[in-house]
Amino acid sequence: MIIDGDINQFFRNFFRDGGAQAFLLVGDGGETENLLMRYLACYDKSFCKKCEACQSESFLGARVYEGESLKIEDAREIQFAANQTALYGSKIFRIKSGYLAPDAQTTLLKTIEEPHPETYFVISLASDASLSLPLLSRLTVFKKSKQDEKAEISKFKLNLEDIGALAQNRDEAEEVFRKIEAWMEPKIRTLNTDSAMLFLGFAEDYFEIKKRFFERTYSPKMLLEHLALSKHYIE
Repeated sequence: MIIDGDINQFFRNFFRDGGAQAFLLVGDGGETENLLMRYLACYDKSFCKKCEACQSESFLGARVYEGESLKIEDAREIQFAANQTALYGSKIFRIKSGYLAPDAQTTLLKTIEEPHPETYFVISLASDASLSLPLLSRLTVFKKSKQDEKAEISKFKLNLEDIGALAQNRDEAEEVFRKIEAWMEPKIRTLNTDSAMLFLGFAEDYFEIKKRFFERTYSPKMLLEHLALSKHYIE
């Protein structure tokens, strides 16, 4: 689903029509995620601003998993906690990691296939391209408007001379991965026979580089240089 216009009205309409329990937010800067959490925490899913959950400054019953990667141990912890009865209100698992390990995705899939009532999962990623199709099929996906995506993509460049500075700041380096995935998405839709193999080779290269970056198995500078060169050859 593309979120455009008034985000609050979008969620009001969405939850009035029934809602869901597992969500993926793609390319969100934080505003959409925070508002979604408010609706999920609300006792009647309307962000009424009157119930105890709405009036609380924090998200009651929420567990937050942030960091560079979500590992199998984290996914098993989520699975165990999701199967426990909530003391009161909604139980929300907020996952905001740069990389979801394949075995962690498998465990998450098992967890969200038959969720307990009032148990919710909110995953925030730069792109849905790194998720397995079975997991993706179980998630309600929210994306930014196409206008926002195009504006962001049009400004993005990855130059070798910028790599040294980027490698010193992991937050900025992580932003590179987010922007590349936003850049890749429309490209995939318009591939022709001649360019498909070249682009798919880049995609495989990219996800391997991303995996190694978040696992910290190689230096960020070397990985980003490799990425810049790979991207250059298909542009």
